[in-house]
Amino acid sequence: MAVKYKDYYDVLGVPRNSTEAAIKKAYRKLAREFHPDVNKDAGAQNRFQEISEAYEVLGDPEKRKRYDELGANWKQGQDFTPPHGWENVHFDFGGSRGGQGFGFSGGGFSDFFESMFGDMMGGRRSGFQSSENFSARPPRRTHDEVELKLTLEEAYRGGKKRISVYTSDKSKPKTYDLNIQPGTRDGAKLRLRNQGQNGDLLIRISIAPHNQFTVDGADLWTEIKLAPHQVVLGDKVDLKLIHGRASLSIPPGTQPGRKFRLSGKGLKKPGGGRGDIFVVAKIQIPQNPTSEERKLYEQLAKISEKKSKP
Repeated sequence: MAVKYKDYYDVLGVPRNSTEAAIKKAYRKLAREFHPDVNKDAGAQNRFQEISEAYEVLGDPEKRKRYDELGANWKQGQDFTPPHGWENVHFDFGGSRGGQGFGFSGGGFSDFFESMFGDMMGGRRSGFQSSENFSARPPRRTHDEVELKLTLEEAYRGGKKRISVYTSDKSKPKTYDLNIQPGTRDGAKLRLRNQGQNGDLLIRISIAPHNQFTVDGADLWTEIKLAPHQVVLGDKVDLKLIHGRASLSIPPGTQPGRKFRLSGKGLKKPGGGRGDIFVVAKIQIPQNPTSEERKLYEQLAKISEKKSKP
Protein backbone atom coordinates (compact mmCIF):
# COMPACT_ATOMS: atom_id res chain seq x y z
CA MET A 1 0.00 0.00 0.00
CA ALA A 2 1.57 3.29 -1.12
CA VAL A 3 1.79 6.23 1.32
CA LYS A 4 3.22 9.74 1.11
CA TYR A 5 6.93 9.94 1.92
CA LYS A 6 7.89 12.10 4.89
CA ASP A 7 11.20 13.96 4.74
CA TYR A 8 11.84 14.24 8.46
CA TYR A 9 15.02 16.27 7.95
CA ASP A 10 13.02 18.81 5.97
CA VAL A 11 10.33 18.88 8.67
CA LEU A 12 12.91 19.85 11.30
CA GLY A 13 14.86 22.08 8.91
CA VAL A 14 18.19 20.30 9.41
CA PRO A 15 20.67 18.69 6.97
CA ARG A 16 20.92 14.92 6.81
CA ASN A 17 24.39 14.91 8.42
CA SER A 18 23.23 16.82 11.50
CA THR A 19 24.45 15.71 14.91
CA GLU A 20 22.08 14.38 17.52
CA ALA A 21 22.50 17.61 19.49
CA ALA A 22 21.60 19.74 16.44
CA ILE A 23 18.49 17.67 15.78
CA LYS A 24 17.40 17.98 19.39
CA LYS A 25 17.99 21.75 19.36
CA ALA A 26 15.92 22.18 16.17
CA TYR A 27 13.13 20.05 17.56
CA ARG A 28 12.94 21.95 20.88
CA LYS A 29 12.86 25.30 19.08
CA LEU A 30 10.03 24.24 16.73
CA ALA A 31 8.11 22.41 19.46
CA ARG A 32 8.10 25.53 21.64
CA GLU A 33 6.82 27.58 18.71
CA PHE A 34 3.99 25.23 17.69
CA HIS A 35 2.95 23.58 20.96
CA PRO A 36 -0.89 23.83 21.04
CA ASP A 37 -0.82 25.03 24.64
CA VAL A 38 1.13 28.06 23.43
CA ASN A 39 0.23 28.53 19.79
CA LYS A 40 -3.52 28.82 19.16
CA ASP A 41 -3.24 29.39 15.40
CA ALA A 42 -5.10 27.04 13.06
CA GLY A 43 -2.85 24.20 12.05
CA ALA A 44 -0.46 24.58 14.98
CA GLN A 45 -1.35 21.20 16.45
CA ASN A 46 -0.90 19.42 13.11
CA ARG A 47 2.48 21.10 12.71
CA PHE A 48 3.42 20.11 16.26
CA GLN A 49 2.45 16.50 15.57
CA GLU A 50 4.54 16.50 12.39
CA ILE A 51 7.54 17.89 14.30
CA SER A 52 7.10 15.30 17.07
CA GLU A 53 6.90 12.49 14.52
CA ALA A 54 10.12 13.66 12.84
CA TYR A 55 11.93 13.79 16.18
CA GLU A 56 10.59 10.39 17.19
CA VAL A 57 12.59 8.99 14.26
CA LEU A 58 15.63 11.27 13.96
CA GLY A 59 16.12 11.58 17.73
CA ASP A 60 16.44 7.81 18.11
CA PRO A 61 19.73 6.43 16.69
CA GLU A 62 18.20 3.04 15.85
CA LYS A 63 15.17 4.41 14.04
CA ARG A 64 17.23 7.14 12.35
CA LYS A 65 19.62 4.51 10.99
CA ARG A 66 16.69 2.49 9.69
CA TYR A 67 15.14 5.60 8.10
CA ASP A 68 18.43 6.65 6.46
CA GLU A 69 18.62 3.26 4.74
CA LEU A 70 15.88 4.51 2.42
CA GLY A 71 18.40 6.88 0.84
CA ALA A 72 18.40 10.62 0.23
CA ASN A 73 16.64 10.67 -3.15
CA TRP A 74 13.08 10.67 -1.83
CA LYS A 75 11.14 13.94 -1.85
CA GLN A 76 8.46 15.14 0.54
CA GLY A 77 5.00 13.95 -0.58
CA GLN A 78 6.16 11.38 -3.13
CA ASP A 79 4.25 8.09 -3.32
CA PHE A 80 6.20 5.54 -1.31
CA THR A 81 5.92 1.81 -0.65
CA PRO A 82 8.13 0.29 2.08
CA PRO A 83 10.88 -1.85 0.50
CA HIS A 84 11.18 -5.58 0.96
CA GLY A 85 12.31 -6.45 4.45
CA TRP A 86 10.28 -3.77 6.23
CA GLU A 87 7.16 -5.91 6.63
CA ASN A 88 5.95 -6.18 10.20
CA VAL A 89 8.86 -4.13 11.57
CA HIS A 90 8.25 -3.19 15.19
CA PHE A 91 10.18 -0.96 17.57
CA ASP A 92 9.72 -0.68 21.30
CA PHE A 93 8.30 2.76 22.13
CA GLY A 94 8.33 2.23 25.87
CA GLY A 95 10.90 5.02 26.32
CA SER A 96 9.23 8.23 25.22
CA ARG A 97 11.32 10.70 23.33
CA GLY A 98 8.86 13.26 24.56
CA GLY A 99 10.56 13.02 27.94
CA GLN A 100 13.48 14.89 26.41
CA GLY A 101 11.33 17.78 25.40
CA PHE A 102 7.65 17.96 24.69
CA GLY A 103 5.65 14.72 24.21
CA PHE A 104 3.28 13.93 21.42
CA SER A 105 -0.48 14.16 21.50
CA GLY A 106 -3.51 13.85 19.28
CA GLY A 107 -4.62 11.68 16.44
CA GLY A 108 -1.54 9.51 16.03
CA PHE A 109 1.33 9.41 13.59
CA SER A 110 1.14 9.49 9.79
CA ASP A 111 0.50 6.48 7.55
CA PHE A 112 4.13 6.77 6.44
CA PHE A 113 5.38 6.42 10.02
CA GLU A 114 3.05 3.49 10.68
CA SER A 115 4.16 1.73 7.51
CA MET A 116 7.81 2.04 8.58
CA PHE A 117 7.74 1.48 12.32
CA GLY A 118 4.21 0.48 13.37
CA ASP A 119 1.83 2.61 15.41
CA MET A 120 3.19 1.47 18.80
CA MET A 121 3.29 4.69 20.77
CA GLY A 122 2.46 3.39 24.21
CA GLY A 123 1.24 5.91 26.75
CA ARG A 124 2.51 8.89 24.81
CA ARG A 125 -0.54 8.96 22.57
CA SER A 126 -2.77 9.82 25.49
CA GLY A 127 -1.42 13.28 26.12
CA PHE A 128 1.51 15.73 26.17
CA GLN A 129 4.42 14.71 28.36
CA SER A 130 6.19 17.93 28.99
CA SER A 131 9.36 18.84 30.83
CA GLU A 132 8.77 22.46 29.86
CA ASN A 133 5.90 23.12 32.33
CA PHE A 134 3.19 22.85 29.70
CA SER A 135 -0.11 21.38 30.85
CA ALA A 136 -0.20 17.57 30.96
CA ARG A 137 -3.16 15.35 30.37
CA PRO A 138 -3.88 12.17 32.35
CA PRO A 139 -2.68 8.88 30.85
CA ARG A 140 -5.13 6.29 29.60
CA ARG A 141 -4.99 2.69 28.48
CA THR A 142 -3.74 2.43 24.91
CA HIS A 143 -3.24 -0.38 22.45
CA ASP A 144 -0.32 -1.48 20.33
CA GLU A 145 -0.78 -1.89 16.60
CA VAL A 146 1.26 -3.60 13.90
CA GLU A 147 0.67 -4.20 10.21
CA LEU A 148 0.21 -7.58 8.57
CA LYS A 149 0.60 -7.47 4.81
CA LEU A 150 -1.41 -10.01 2.79
CA THR A 151 -1.53 -10.79 -0.89
CA LEU A 152 -4.90 -10.25 -2.54
CA GLU A 153 -5.25 -14.02 -2.90
CA GLU A 154 -4.63 -14.54 0.83
CA ALA A 155 -7.20 -11.89 1.73
CA TYR A 156 -9.74 -13.40 -0.67
CA ARG A 157 -9.53 -17.01 0.46
CA GLY A 158 -8.50 -16.48 4.11
CA GLY A 159 -6.65 -19.09 6.16
CA LYS A 160 -3.85 -19.30 8.70
CA LYS A 161 -1.14 -16.64 8.84
CA ARG A 162 1.81 -16.33 11.21
CA ILE A 163 3.20 -13.01 12.42
CA SER A 164 6.18 -12.23 14.66
CA VAL A 165 6.12 -9.10 16.82
CA TYR A 166 9.14 -7.72 18.63
CA THR A 167 8.66 -6.66 22.23
CA SER A 168 11.03 -4.72 24.48
CA ASP A 169 13.48 -7.60 24.04
CA LYS A 170 14.20 -7.07 20.35
CA SER A 171 16.11 -10.34 20.05
CA LYS A 172 13.08 -12.43 20.98
CA PRO A 173 10.00 -11.84 18.81
CA LYS A 174 6.68 -13.26 19.94
CA THR A 175 4.89 -15.34 17.33
CA TYR A 176 1.14 -15.48 16.78
CA ASP A 177 -0.86 -17.78 14.49
CA LEU A 178 -3.81 -15.80 13.13
CA ASN A 179 -7.03 -16.97 11.50
CA ILE A 180 -7.69 -14.74 8.49
CA GLN A 181 -11.34 -14.71 7.48
CA PRO A 182 -12.11 -15.18 3.75
CA GLY A 183 -12.70 -11.84 2.05
CA THR A 184 -10.76 -9.81 4.62
CA ARG A 185 -10.54 -6.22 3.42
CA ASP A 186 -7.71 -3.73 3.44
CA GLY A 187 -7.63 -1.85 6.76
CA ALA A 188 -9.42 -4.57 8.76
CA LYS A 189 -8.10 -5.13 12.29
CA LEU A 190 -7.67 -8.23 14.41
CA ARG A 191 -7.55 -7.76 18.18
CA LEU A 192 -5.46 -9.94 20.52
CA ARG A 193 -6.61 -9.21 24.06
CA ASN A 194 -3.92 -8.11 26.52
CA GLN A 195 -1.10 -9.11 24.15
CA GLY A 196 0.31 -5.61 23.67
CA GLN A 197 2.80 -3.82 25.87
CA ASN A 198 0.15 -1.29 26.84
CA GLY A 199 -3.11 -3.17 26.36
CA ASP A 200 -4.41 -5.14 23.41
CA LEU A 201 -2.40 -5.94 20.30
CA LEU A 202 -4.14 -4.79 17.12
CA ILE A 203 -3.18 -6.42 13.82
CA ARG A 204 -4.00 -4.08 10.94
CA ILE A 205 -4.46 -5.86 7.59
CA SER A 206 -2.81 -4.30 4.55
CA ILE A 207 -3.35 -5.81 1.10
CA ALA A 208 -0.22 -5.63 -1.05
CA PRO A 209 -0.41 -4.23 -4.59
CA HIS A 210 -1.51 -6.86 -7.11
CA ASN A 211 -0.18 -7.33 -10.64
CA GLN A 212 -3.68 -7.60 -12.12
CA PHE A 213 -6.31 -6.15 -9.79
CA THR A 214 -6.69 -2.87 -7.93
CA VAL A 215 -8.72 -3.00 -4.70
CA ASP A 216 -11.49 -0.44 -4.16
CA GLY A 217 -13.32 -1.40 -0.98
CA ALA A 218 -15.04 -4.69 -1.83
CA ASP A 219 -14.70 -4.08 -5.60
CA LEU A 220 -11.81 -5.11 -7.81
CA TRP A 221 -10.70 -3.29 -10.97
CA THR A 222 -8.65 -4.66 -13.83
CA GLU A 223 -7.92 -4.03 -17.50
CA ILE A 224 -8.24 -6.29 -20.52
CA LYS A 225 -6.16 -5.75 -23.65
CA LEU A 226 -8.08 -6.34 -26.87
CA ALA A 227 -6.84 -6.52 -30.44
CA PRO A 228 -8.43 -4.13 -32.97
CA HIS A 229 -10.41 -6.92 -34.64
CA GLN A 230 -11.90 -7.96 -31.28
CA VAL A 231 -13.35 -4.53 -30.54
CA VAL A 232 -14.59 -4.09 -34.12
CA LEU A 233 -16.10 -7.54 -34.65
CA GLY A 234 -16.79 -8.56 -31.06
CA ASP A 235 -15.44 -11.62 -29.29
CA LYS A 236 -15.56 -13.78 -26.19
CA VAL A 237 -12.49 -13.70 -23.99
CA ASP A 238 -11.41 -15.78 -21.03
CA LEU A 239 -10.61 -13.77 -17.89
CA LYS A 240 -8.59 -15.09 -14.94
CA LEU A 241 -10.09 -14.10 -11.58
CA ILE A 242 -8.76 -14.29 -8.04
CA HIS A 243 -10.77 -17.49 -7.72
CA GLY A 244 -11.55 -19.33 -10.95
CA ARG A 245 -12.16 -17.90 -14.40
CA ALA A 246 -14.94 -16.08 -16.26
CA SER A 247 -16.00 -15.65 -19.88
CA LEU A 248 -16.48 -12.04 -20.97
CA SER A 249 -18.51 -11.12 -24.05
CA ILE A 250 -17.07 -8.20 -26.03
CA PRO A 251 -19.81 -6.67 -28.21
CA PRO A 252 -18.95 -5.38 -31.72
CA GLY A 253 -17.91 -1.75 -31.74
CA THR A 254 -16.57 -1.71 -28.18
CA GLN A 255 -14.84 1.59 -27.47
CA PRO A 256 -11.62 2.03 -25.44
CA GLY A 257 -12.36 2.63 -21.77
CA ARG A 258 -15.66 0.76 -21.76
CA LYS A 259 -16.35 -0.87 -18.39
CA PHE A 260 -17.69 -4.38 -17.94
CA ARG A 261 -19.06 -5.58 -14.60
CA LEU A 262 -18.82 -9.07 -13.17
CA SER A 263 -21.33 -8.92 -10.33
CA GLY A 264 -20.56 -10.64 -7.04
CA LYS A 265 -17.00 -11.63 -7.99
CA GLY A 266 -15.20 -9.19 -5.68
CA LEU A 267 -14.34 -9.26 -1.97
CA LYS A 268 -16.84 -9.83 0.81
CA LYS A 269 -18.83 -6.84 2.03
CA PRO A 270 -19.14 -6.13 5.78
CA GLY A 271 -22.94 -6.43 5.62
CA GLY A 272 -22.93 -9.59 3.51
CA GLY A 273 -22.58 -10.38 -0.15
CA ARG A 274 -19.62 -9.59 -2.37
CA GLY A 275 -18.43 -6.62 -4.34
CA ASP A 276 -18.02 -6.62 -8.12
CA ILE A 277 -15.15 -6.91 -10.56
CA PHE A 278 -14.91 -4.08 -13.10
CA VAL A 279 -13.03 -4.73 -16.33
CA VAL A 280 -11.86 -1.76 -18.44
CA ALA A 281 -11.31 -2.34 -22.16
CA LYS A 282 -7.94 -1.29 -23.60
CA ILE A 283 -6.97 -1.62 -27.27
CA GLN A 284 -3.64 -3.27 -27.94
CA ILE A 285 -2.07 -1.98 -31.16
CA PRO A 286 0.41 -4.40 -32.78
CA GLN A 287 3.88 -2.86 -32.71
CA ASN A 288 5.47 -5.11 -35.31
CA PRO A 289 2.76 -6.24 -37.76
CA THR A 290 3.65 -8.95 -40.24
CA SER A 291 3.71 -8.18 -43.95
CA GLU A 292 0.32 -9.86 -44.33
CA GLU A 293 -1.14 -7.83 -41.49
CA ARG A 294 0.30 -4.63 -42.94
CA LYS A 295 -1.35 -5.34 -46.31
CA LEU A 296 -4.69 -5.89 -44.61
CA TYR A 297 -4.35 -2.64 -42.66
CA GLU A 298 -3.43 -0.82 -45.88
CA GLN A 299 -6.57 -2.21 -47.54
CA LEU A 300 -8.63 -1.14 -44.53
CA ALA A 301 -7.10 2.34 -44.75
CA LYS A 302 -8.11 2.64 -48.41
CA ILE A 303 -11.66 1.54 -47.62
CA SER A 304 -11.88 4.02 -44.77
CA GLU A 305 -10.55 6.77 -47.00
CA LYS A 306 -13.24 6.06 -49.62
CA LYS A 307 -15.95 6.07 -46.99
CA SER A 308 -14.83 9.46 -45.69
CA LYS A 309 -15.07 11.12 -49.13
CA PRO A 310 -18.36 12.90 -49.94
